[in-house]
Amino acid sequence: MNEKIIVYEHTFKGSLDKSLKDATLTWTKRLKICIDVASGLEFLHEGDETLKKVVHSDIKSPNIVLTDDWEAKIYNLECSSLHHDMELVSGNAYGTSGYLDPHYKHDILAEKSDIYSFGVVLFEVLCGRMAWDEGCKDHSQSLGPLAKRHYEEKKLDEMVFKGTEVQIGPDPLTLFAAIAYRCLHDEREARPTAREVKTQLDTALRAQEAYATLEAVKTFQNESTCQNP
Repeated sequence: MNEKIIVYEHTFKGSLDKSLKDATLTWTKRLKICIDVASGLEFLHEGDETLKKVVHSDIKSPNIVLTDDWEAKIYNLECSSLHHDMELVSGNAYGTSGYLDPHYKHDILAEKSDIYSFGVVLFEVLCGRMAWDEGCKDHSQSLGPLAKRHYEEKKLDEMVFKGTEVQIGPDPLTLFAAIAYRCLHDEREARPTAREVKTQLDTALRAQEAYATLEAVKTFQNESTCQNP
């Protein structure tokens, strides 16, 4: 019997899409989840001497699961494509509406198609909503194009999830939004690599932690002033 089986770890928190509207999932935790996914994509896309490079082909929040410690892992690799040359990989085209690379045509895959899909996930995390709502009639009304338009019109703050918007510092938001926007670039070549996305998200996390520390100090000082007028 020559049967191959993929065994996944059971995760009690389920997939990321179930937690997008959870206000208890803080902005710092959301950033760390995004960094975990970027790390996973970096591993898949870069490979090494013994491991072939992989295009996942269906990156989306339902395919990202969360452990009890809010660690994110990429699941559903069954439809992924293995290849040594990541420029273009021919194979069966998969993907989900709302996450699918607009240039994903004629059964041609590319690592930058995963990056586009990840960009949509980043905006899902920021906006607390799924890429494709019931009201969407076509791709132009899904979250990716909508977030791009708001970013270009400098109105992205209108879309930030209300449950976490008060937690986000202005610099972390700028850093996060900028890399998410680059992931959705119309030209594949202009999209960042998974490693570049991870680096930018790491910077955003450090900026967020510094912002949170400063806000905590301000709160402490204000409380001390009120208690000792």
